Amino acid sequence: MESISNPLYFFSNLSLNPPPCSNVVRFIDVLEFFFVAHPLSGRKEGEEHKRIMYFHPKSENIERQSEITGFAEATVNFTDNFLCTLRRDVAENLNDNDDGFDFRAISTQRTEHVYIRTEDNQFMLGVSISKQLSLVSDYPLFQPAIRSILSDAYKMFRMFFGTFSSFIKNGPDDISKFKERLDFFFSKYIPLLKVHKMPLLDHLGGVEFLRMSGPLYLNVVSLITELREEFPIIEKIMFLYQDKLLYYQLSKRDLPSLFRYLTHNLLPTTLAPELEHSGRNASKGRYLRGPTDLTTDAPLFGDESLSVVHLHSEQDPEFREDLIGYQMMVYRCLNATVCMFVRNDNSNGEMGFRRSSDSSQSSSTRSTPPQNGVVSRRLLRNIDQFLEAELAQVASKIGDEIGDEKLADNTDFHYIYFNPSSLSMTSSLSTSPSLSVSSSGSTSSSKVSLPPVDVNRLVCDTMSNFVSDTEEFGECFVKSSSDWWIVIKKVNSRLLVLILPPSSYTSSLADVQSKTATIVKSHFEAIFFS
Repeated sequence: MESISNPLYFFSNLSLNPPPCSNVVRFIDVLEFFFVAHPLSGRKEGEEHKRIMYFHPKSENIERQSEITGFAEATVNFTDNFLCTLRRDVAENLNDNDDGFDFRAISTQRTEHVYIRTEDNQFMLGVSISKQLSLVSDYPLFQPAIRSILSDAYKMFRMFFGTFSSFIKNGPDDISKFKERLDFFFSKYIPLLKVHKMPLLDHLGGVEFLRMSGPLYLNVVSLITELREEFPIIEKIMFLYQDKLLYYQLSKRDLPSLFRYLTHNLLPTTLAPELEHSGRNASKGRYLRGPTDLTTDAPLFGDESLSVVHLHSEQDPEFREDLIGYQMMVYRCLNATVCMFVRNDNSNGEMGFRRSSDSSQSSSTRSTPPQNGVVSRRLLRNIDQFLEAELAQVASKIGDEIGDEKLADNTDFHYIYFNPSSLSMTSSLSTSPSLSVSSSGSTSSSKVSLPPVDVNRLVCDTMSNFVSDTEEFGECFVKSSSDWWIVIKKVNSRLLVLILPPSSYTSSLADVQSKTATIVKSHFEAIFFS
């Protein structure tokens, strides 16, 4: 089963154990439990355990699983009574996170619990983080970040397999199949998931864009336009260089999950082979998933099949949750990656495992869509012929322009910048494992050591207590007990967090204000105030 169109084929286990100096921690190292529940399935007395669709760890006995999920359901139902009041609108504002999922958060002496409800509140996902394990791992607990991690886990499953409700339409057989899918996905996803020791990064969940000159950006747009005109069957496109996004044509609701999958899982698996390529093969493009032999027109089956992802329509309103299945083609050349999406006419809620293929073509022209809109070897071959020369030229120009700009300023501070309207985020603390590693092995762009855990915690506490989500402007200066300074600025809802290490140049608030003004002017003025 796992070899057939397996999206987890590229859930990379590179650097499974982060080094001690890393800015990430394995989620499983601080996790007490994680579950997916369907409350309607456990309504009858004595059958409460049937609401459990997935539970981690699997070693937990069924009575304990029922107790945990029952407590979560009771908590949600009890607090619902308080929301059915005249203050419903206010409560909803406090109760819905940025993803639109209804959530509850509970803090105990030992753990932090977060529950979210999805798909018209039919399903519940829950997670518990151990405070003791978090302390050992230097991971500061920040409830908004835990909510985002839980929401992202659901979105990642939905992207590859469709909605939960699509699995349980007809009866007990569907429930069994649903449990298999959940186990198949989360038993791999959870052990490989890494979270930042700066939880604010996971909470914001932005996408890092590559800055480039106008003429070069027009070259990228021209290439994509020509590609769409030559192959009109391609409906959506993403263009990345290394681990940064240049261009995309898909709903912003899907962008963070897809970007994270590409940069943290799929693309890192290609780095080692590319570094070993000789100069003769360096400009040769290739598909990262699918058939290696494009000389025949044989149907695509098994490991040669392309993954199907379920994405929102760009035209749908934000409250619409309708998903469309797309076959995903990922083509890479000279650090440039083009991700193309073709509508899968035979898609359904289980299309993460079943694929249709078609080897017959009605025309020899390379722009003729395959029968039924399903990707064939011929289409892959024709796109390869088109992109091999065109993409290599554009990628070479991008490499020449940014070669000396890889944030090699050796900055003497740490920063986080986030623009909520575009989802653009850049930070000296973010990590795209294995993608930022150069052939020389260098990964750092800052002269400053990573902030200690108390500073990371203070940043999160300051965001929660002194920075309003509803205010578009604001400024806050905080000094830690270890003499680190934290500066938080909001301009037109754009967020900038500066983390300044102890220094003789930042001994007073006036010094910090002067230093902040210099940093903003020299590094962030173009994107922060534009």
